[in-house]
Amino acid sequence: MKSAGQKEFMKEAVIGCVIVAAILLFGTIITGRNASEDTESAVHTVSLMYLDELAERRAQVVSSTLSAYISNMDAAVGLLTPSDLSSVTNLQAYQARMKQLYGLEKFAFVDSDGLIYTSRGTRTDIQFYKFDYNHIAGPEVSLKNADGAKKVVVAMPVDRLSLEGKTLVACFMEIDMSRMLRNLSLQTDNNTTTFCNIYTRKGMALTDMVLGGLASEDNLLEALGHAEFKKGHSFQSVAADFEDGRAGVVSFTYGTIRETLCYVPIKGTEWMLTYLVRDSVINEQISPIADGIARRSLAQSALTAVVLLAVFAVLYMQSRRAAQMTLEKEVSEAENRGKQQELEEQLALQEELLAQGKTRRSRKMSSIPLPPITAASTMSTSTPTTRYVTARTIPWRTLRVLASTSRIIRHSHPMANAL
Repeated sequence: MKSAGQKEFMKEAVIGCVIVAAILLFGTIITGRNASEDTESAVHTVSLMYLDELAERRAQVVSSTLSAYISNMDAAVGLLTPSDLSSVTNLQAYQARMKQLYGLEKFAFVDSDGLIYTSRGTRTDIQFYKFDYNHIAGPEVSLKNADGAKKVVVAMPVDRLSLEGKTLVACFMEIDMSRMLRNLSLQTDNNTTTFCNIYTRKGMALTDMVLGGLASEDNLLEALGHAEFKKGHSFQSVAADFEDGRAGVVSFTYGTIRETLCYVPIKGTEWMLTYLVRDSVINEQISPIADGIARRSLAQSALTAVVLLAVFAVLYMQSRRAAQMTLEKEVSEAENRGKQQELEEQLALQEELLAQGKTRRSRKMSSIPLPPITAASTMSTSTPTTRYVTARTIPWRTLRVLASTSRIIRHSHPMANAL
């Protein structure tokens, strides 16, 4: 019963050890996967915070720069004198001075007929400009895209100035888009992770890149129409935000790259400034760190499981060895008990035989008649009688010695003492 109980205990111990090791290993694997997912979630959250703050600040920079252009143009118009309006030549000289003073690329006036007056002459391509020169009520910022070159146009009305029988109703300045972006440091921010861009509310990019150059389309909304959006985001919501000039954040997958786009309106314009961060690129940089931590944790758990199994194996072997030694001891004790019992039976038989022999001799001694003792008979039979008595007494002494020896053996035998 004791051996069976020990076997059952060891069986349960081994099963428990295996279960503990399995829980340790699988728990580490599951924890590693959860840690990877939590890392991606943390990266996404940090990206949103980073993008929102960065987009807001950059939109303020763009708005401030455009406001500075408007202020400079208003100041230039304020410097206009009647002498400058006396002739087209004087007006052109004035425009040249203002361009040099404020660093303008183009500074022009428009009359009520749509004729453009620049420092180098007149132009009739008013159709390429998107502002309504006859009904403009305040500063407007628009985009001109002619001959493949994108220009930023800042227009504002003037107080119907007379020039050689014509009425000047508006003025505008023209800035090359690449130059403005350099001044705003938008181009220097572009790298393999984040991209800054400006789009119109219809999705047209003010730069030559859409989604950081990843998209083949030349319109942001068209490119987003081919993307897969994360749960909780949709193309319709982004299009509505662009149309209404609302800020927002959207996560999507374009091709095989996960991206997050943050967009904010630029005050005083019909533009939307966007910041794009590629979550896949960031995760590729962070994933090796998280995977390394998970691998080290798994290796540590595996080592712990191996050590645990080794300890249980040693305990199991020791238990088996102890059980085997106990069994050998019990077998040896059983054999010794059998030998002791056999020896006791032999000793008891010897004592019984001695007792029987002693009884027979006593009977024989009592049944023999003694002859009368005379001097003659004594002299004649002394020697034979002496021989008779000696012959009869030697076996008896021998038997007594044997009996004493058996008792000594019985009392001095170790197994007999143990019993």
